[in-house]
Amino acid sequence: MQIILPDSVKFVLDKLNFAGFEAYIVGGCVRDCLLGITPDDYDICTSAKPDYIINLFDKTVKTGIKHGTVTVIAGMSQIEDTTFRTDGEYTDSRHPEKVTFVSDLKTDLSRRDFTVNAMCYSPLTGIIDCFGGMSDLNAKIIRAVGDADIRFKEDALRILRLFRFCATLSFKAESETLHAALKNAHLLKNVSVERIREELFRTASGDNTGAILPLIKTGALDILVENPEIAKIPLLPENKRLKFFAFIKLTGKNLLTALDYLKCSNEFKNYCLNLDSAMHLKTDTRAEIKKLLRLLETDIFDLFDYKAAITGEDTSAARFTAKDIIEKREPYKISQLAVSGNDLISKGYRGEQIGEMLEGILEKVIRSPELNTKEKIMSLI
Repeated sequence: MQIILPDSVKFVLDKLNFAGFEAYIVGGCVRDCLLGITPDDYDICTSAKPDYIINLFDKTVKTGIKHGTVTVIAGMSQIEDTTFRTDGEYTDSRHPEKVTFVSDLKTDLSRRDFTVNAMCYSPLTGIIDCFGGMSDLNAKIIRAVGDADIRFKEDALRILRLFRFCATLSFKAESETLHAALKNAHLLKNVSVERIREELFRTASGDNTGAILPLIKTGALDILVENPEIAKIPLLPENKRLKFFAFIKLTGKNLLTALDYLKCSNEFKNYCLNLDSAMHLKTDTRAEIKKLLRLLETDIFDLFDYKAAITGEDTSAARFTAKDIIEKREPYKISQLAVSGNDLISKGYRGEQIGEMLEGILEKVIRSPELNTKEKIMSLI
């Protein structure tokens, strides 16, 4: 089977091969290519040791030199090249204490997490599959390489990756792999919150979000509770931010607590809290929708999408009204008024009076947008 590679990746492979080294694309990029998915990036495994890689290419970055990884800058691409290796003892359930470089490709592939991620490819050799990855790919199964219990004890992040792949690829976890993942779920305490957030974000964007429910049920992610409603998340449009909000909203014991625990950005936190606070506000009148627009701006359409997909509410009328308000440029916030604070100062208003008066004017203009001219507002004042 032939895989069409980007020129930058082929350049790196060719140069390593020409210098006498083995080199293959490996892992997720191979899996994605075989599934017809364009990879986000390409990783290379090679028999070349880091010093050789650095000397061979003009631009490199020592991104993980301790573990044999050098990033090669090829044109606009950054390609991670990692020397064949075997891992030492994992004492923190995340990283090996040391690595040993090896010359055998199969030994290198044997340390990887799942069979579908343990395949490699080179234009010279085609697909190399030592652990049945192709068979599992065709059967839509995620299976650990070797002993699943050992794989998860080595690196607890693999537990989250298992459920992420089941969610995003719509695959099933092989029974022994699933059992071992749930058995070792308590080891997730050794994974950084940032990595947990990243994996949950990716999981929430999948077409099979409910796949993570068995993990949540263990209580290992103690900020989350089991909620079968998350199976509705794939009904949402392709909006990763909204999908992650829905995931936290539906499974979080408390929305704010979960957002804080996961160390979400202030921008995303405000997005979530504004959506949540608007969830039960009325949308029956044009004035009510304008007040929602003031709170949410165009995120109002995310609110409508959430309600339609998760609660089944018919939001079509409210959506039409919101679009009409925006298209007609009807004011719904103070900055859209035809007067400013300086206009009120000229009328003698000072301090808090200015804000209170602008709020009062906005209230009238929301109900009667035809009042939004400087002449009419000043006459009202």
